[in-house]
Amino acid sequence: MNTKLFYPAPEGLPIAIRPPRGSGGVLKALEHCDWDILSKGGKGDLLRAGALWLYGFLDESHSIAQGIDSAEGSYWHALMHRSEGDFSNSKYWYRKVGRHAIYPALLIAARQLEVDSRSTHTVVHELSQWDPFRLVEALEHAASHDTEHLVLLQAIAREEYNLLMGYCLAGL
Repeated sequence: MNTKLFYPAPEGLPIAIRPPRGSGGVLKALEHCDWDILSKGGKGDLLRAGALWLYGFLDESHSIAQGIDSAEGSYWHALMHRSEGDFSNSKYWYRKVGRHAIYPALLIAARQLEVDSRSTHTVVHELSQWDPFRLVEALEHAASHDTEHLVLLQAIAREEYNLLMGYCLAGL
């Protein structure tokens, strides 16, 4: 089965803050995926939660993620609440994630994105390890202000999604 629909994230996705719901056609395509065949070790719900989140199906993603008792389930849960603008709840779920295996690669990617953007705004430049709360706080600020930094934050969120989905696809 092909993962092209949801991995890597299609150009322009994910929308990190208050995403629009995807089309009915996309939802139907996602519903017809055989998630357990795609996943190694029967972790199809993790893939489903992430793919639904990617396309802005937040309620559906939430219903699945809240039933997954793992760091990755908590991670999708954190992303979902961050996207809906419930930033304190997002931080709660990030605390449940703990130090995730994708964090070192995410820090490297985010630093490169900051350099490439030539933005005066930094999220991670001075960090020695990834801090998900910094991204949540930056997105919270962007949600309440008209900010030029949203493009950078969106790129970091896309990298975060691709790393987490790749991790889930690899069988954890």
